[in-house]
Amino acid sequence: MNEVVNQLPKSGWGSLLTLGYRVWLGMAYLLLALLCGLGISMEFSRIDESIETLARERGSILFRLVELTRDWNAQHGGVYVPVTEKTQPNSYLKHPRRDLVTDDGQRLTMVNPAFMTRQIAELAEQAEGVKFHITSLKPIRPANAPDPWEIETLHAFEAGKREALSLLQMEQGVMHRYMAPLFIKKQCLHCHAEQGYKLGEIRGGISISMPADKILAIRHDQRMRSVLIFGAAALMIALLMHFVIRRSRQYVEHLKAVTTGQEQLIVERTQALSKANAQLLQEVAERQRKEKQILESEARYRSVIETSQNAILIMQAPDFVIVFANEQGAALVGLAPSQIINRPLLDFVCLQDRTLVAERLARRLRGEPVSPTSRLHFCRLDGSHIRVGDVHVARIESASEYPQWVLSVHDVTDRLANERALQISAAVMESAAEGIVVTDAQNRIIQVNPAFSAITGYRPQEVLGKDPGFLSSGRHEAAFFREMWEALEKDGHWAGEIWNRRPDGTVYVVWLAISAIRGEGAESGGRHVATFIDITQRKEVEDLLRHRAQSDPLTDLPNRTLFYDRLQMALTQARRYSEEFALLYVDLDHFKDVNDTLGHAAGDALLIETSRRLTQAVRQSDTVARLGGDEFAVILPKVSSDAEIEEVAQRIVTTMALPFLLSSGTVNISASVGVAIYPRHGDDLETIRAAADAALYLVKQSGRNSYRLYGPDSR
Repeated sequence: MNEVVNQLPKSGWGSLLTLGYRVWLGMAYLLLALLCGLGISMEFSRIDESIETLARERGSILFRLVELTRDWNAQHGGVYVPVTEKTQPNSYLKHPRRDLVTDDGQRLTMVNPAFMTRQIAELAEQAEGVKFHITSLKPIRPANAPDPWEIETLHAFEAGKREALSLLQMEQGVMHRYMAPLFIKKQCLHCHAEQGYKLGEIRGGISISMPADKILAIRHDQRMRSVLIFGAAALMIALLMHFVIRRSRQYVEHLKAVTTGQEQLIVERTQALSKANAQLLQEVAERQRKEKQILESEARYRSVIETSQNAILIMQAPDFVIVFANEQGAALVGLAPSQIINRPLLDFVCLQDRTLVAERLARRLRGEPVSPTSRLHFCRLDGSHIRVGDVHVARIESASEYPQWVLSVHDVTDRLANERALQISAAVMESAAEGIVVTDAQNRIIQVNPAFSAITGYRPQEVLGKDPGFLSSGRHEAAFFREMWEALEKDGHWAGEIWNRRPDGTVYVVWLAISAIRGEGAESGGRHVATFIDITQRKEVEDLLRHRAQSDPLTDLPNRTLFYDRLQMALTQARRYSEEFALLYVDLDHFKDVNDTLGHAAGDALLIETSRRLTQAVRQSDTVARLGGDEFAVILPKVSSDAEIEEVAQRIVTTMALPFLLSSGTVNISASVGVAIYPRHGDDLETIRAAADAALYLVKQSGRNSYRLYGPDSR
């Protein structure tokens, strides 16, 4: 900047100084003129406010005097004055005693407030030029009708305004017009009640027109005085300001003359300083760049350490105390970083590894070679929260008095636990006696165990990638598998019996349990795991035992227990569907004679043949049971007519009357049949059984070798 200034010619400096001086002088005069104009404007506003206040007070006082006079008149109920040429009776006043005559013959007339106000207004107008006008929006006297300004003002009074003042140009000249409202008072109601006015309402107003010439002349004089005062003050300030600016210009020129000789010296020294500053700036920039690189490198290493999944610890000799630990380092022993800083590393090494670690730390302190990797057990001070970590140790190369080492610890506790769990799971799967199948999300087999092959007959390579449905025997309907999948989706597990088929066509039954795999197991590929055991032999034994428990050992027919179960089932079905069923009691005639003459073996053979003939005589859906001895029973569900029942009963009687060709000889016997029908002969088991037994008893009494339906005469 100094070089540029020094290069300007002297004539240029003179022009710049002259230009600056004129600009500052012009700006000063302009500012002074603005301030002066603002002051005059504010003073004019103050004068206008004072004049308006004066006019308002004048109008208010005149209005108040007239209002007090009206109130005095109203309080006296009007006043009487002599009738003169100017004061004639008021034709608009409705009063029974408006006009009176005194004893001496003087005529008097009543002057009400309005009339008196008009006369006062005439006197005021003659004396001072002030004009009063009493008016209303509903005038009684036409001369009291309001002009436009009064109409507007009266409406403003009704809206809440309490007085009005305006400066107007009128025929008489410039006038101040003042107006205030007149309110209805109690004494006013004598004359104005008939117009509908109420106490407190606005009756109208009194307009006062006051000549403004004198007061405006006063305003003009005050304004001119203000202009003169402000003008004189501005002139004095301008002269003083001109003097100050001129002296300042002379001082600046003097300073320029003084400093002109110094500027060359400053320029020369500035050049030397500029070179030194440039070199210094380069050194500072280089230092800042290196510091920035160091900070960025430190930030990167700190970010790497803080975000590392490994535990990072820094220990310092000679006591190998921990001087730094990241979040993972503190989490390794389940503590906060502040709880492990400045504590020896050995405090957090488990007892079984502490001797080995102490020996290796001592060797490192002596500078002896030590393996950088090891697997150690870490824990808290009390020995809890044991974690296993793979440790890598590296020395930090620095010129510090106390050497430091950094430990990177990879926590392998969970991995080792998972590996052990996988080993146990693999051993269990290989040695389990139950068949195990694992399927994926598409229900394809992805893993089986040896027991699977032993039970199903399929080798692993024959089933991997297939749907387990190929094992199905075809015994189960589609609804069975649909319900199974719905249970899996809803509950996550299902268990039950299912029939499968081996490659050789053998059908077998297994107890199958399926569970859905959730969470990480499902993400690794598995979706369902199924275990099953072969229960074919057990089912066969159970069926055999059940058959023996429910069947007659001689005839293999249902015994009494199974018969009652099926009878209850028939009753339930008939009630549900509003159907009929028949119960037949069959008793062999003269069976005891066969046992007595041919022996019990012949009797047993006869009973076996009887069960065969009874079974052939009924439908496949009917039930034939042996109740004991030579007593049999037949259940005919869903019968449609008595003829159908009687046909079966007659067929039983006929077939039992045929000769029995036994090994011990030919036997001729007959059978008696008693029949009861639900719900005709009873609506519960006991009643229906009693009805069938009663019908059988009548057949026995009437000669046997016949059948009978239960009826009223069967009792």
